[in-house]
Amino acid sequence: MSTFDLLGQRHLSRRSLLGGGLAGAGLLLTGCAGDGATSSANRTFANEGEKWMQAKGTKLTFITENTPPSTGIKQLVDRGDFKKLTGIDVEILQYDLPVMLQKAELDLRSGGSSYDLIYGQDKPVTSVLADYFEDLRPYTADSSLPQAAEGYDEASWYPNYLAVSGYAYSERLITLPYDAADSVFCYRRDLFEKYGKQFEDEYGYALEYGPDSTYKNVLDIGRFFKKLHEQDATVPYGMGLHLGQFAWTTQLDIQRLLYAHGQWREFDIDDVQGSKNPGPTKWGDEQSIKGLELYKALFDTSTPDALSLGTVEVADAYNAGKLVMQSQFHEFAASFEAKTSAGGGGKTAYDICPKGDAEYLAGSGQLVNGTNCGIGGIGINAASSDEKKRAAWLFLAWSTSVDVQKENLAISGGTPTRVGVGEIAEIKAAEGKAFGTGDTGRVGPSDFPNALTFPAISKGMAAPNAVLGPKIPKFNQYVTIVGNEVQKMCAGQSSPEATAKAIKTQTDQLHGV
Repeated sequence: MSTFDLLGQRHLSRRSLLGGGLAGAGLLLTGCAGDGATSSANRTFANEGEKWMQAKGTKLTFITENTPPSTGIKQLVDRGDFKKLTGIDVEILQYDLPVMLQKAELDLRSGGSSYDLIYGQDKPVTSVLADYFEDLRPYTADSSLPQAAEGYDEASWYPNYLAVSGYAYSERLITLPYDAADSVFCYRRDLFEKYGKQFEDEYGYALEYGPDSTYKNVLDIGRFFKKLHEQDATVPYGMGLHLGQFAWTTQLDIQRLLYAHGQWREFDIDDVQGSKNPGPTKWGDEQSIKGLELYKALFDTSTPDALSLGTVEVADAYNAGKLVMQSQFHEFAASFEAKTSAGGGGKTAYDICPKGDAEYLAGSGQLVNGTNCGIGGIGINAASSDEKKRAAWLFLAWSTSVDVQKENLAISGGTPTRVGVGEIAEIKAAEGKAFGTGDTGRVGPSDFPNALTFPAISKGMAAPNAVLGPKIPKFNQYVTIVGNEVQKMCAGQSSPEATAKAIKTQTDQLHGV
């Protein structure tokens, strides 16, 4: 049973926590030996409670995307949990990601300090603003600040989370992983079971899914259900894709498909550090063309309004019973499991993303279960005052701790980044029942629906399946190019080959190649 150190004085049980006792919890955060490189690091405190209260009376402002974990952390802040622990007020400003980025960029580039804490979504935000974030390494070694008992190394987070969100262009640690959106394959297991014999009679193999299921299998399934829909409109269409207006998830949709085939990547750069000068893109080569041919074939199994379905809209279409399957971000499991969803109540299965298929592989590269993500970290504005930075660290340490992330998961359907959350017995039990042909598939019901995806993301976000990048300063312009050209292709205005070459031409021009 998890317990909390209440300002170094007494303990709270999980029962007390869920009844509101978290408000005063010290979160198993203890002093850490170190030289102490942050301002006023030579100060000493009688106990952990004093460490937490060292910035009492401070007010912090946190600008963030309106993600489920940010909604959850706001509820914890609003009910007084953090202030009772620290004496610090925190104003949390939530916006859609493009608006949040615009506001943060205007402030940071001008040297402003309107926002002490910034939500660092790994590529759309930190790839653009990495130089304006404080280096967190001195804070992790400062014995005058509370430190997480779990530490901050890669192993304390889910696979690759720290690598994705913590670094850009240098060894500086710019954020701590705070929330995540990892791609998983979601499908209507009830419809797979209902139409299984009919599918097997037509295609010659079982209508089942697992880690060895390929994109060719998914294409077969998509075509099968689209044909059924044409005969009976109550049967959903096949595959849902990420198109619509949010170009980043269109790029992610295609990136994981391409990576599944030979581990293809857009640029020859280090995906952990990224590059301010990425050089020529590999778009336009044979693999990129084959990948777009496959993507277009999958698109043709989707709904008539597929071009307008962005990240949220394609999930809504699934909930409305219009789609049988999609690769979606794991935070959506809570929505899919809702009683109002067509796939709710255990009708949805969650598994690792499809494996590449030899038919669509150019060359002899490895076929993998291409998995990608958006990992949102929390960083500190380097332009804030030294005292504000120390206060901001307290919020980082608190909000990314195992116990607060567990509480956030319960409140908002959040997406924890600490691997220790998934090891809590109560959460482990919520992973549901094994399903499918491998060890990563799960079905509900579950008391913590997003936990149904944890086996899939644990394997998908690890080598050799995870694709992390690209981190480039002009990331948002790059994904806009990809999104626009893929929209044209799916609308029948361009071929896969012409699309791949158009993306190359524009991307190379973007980078002065």
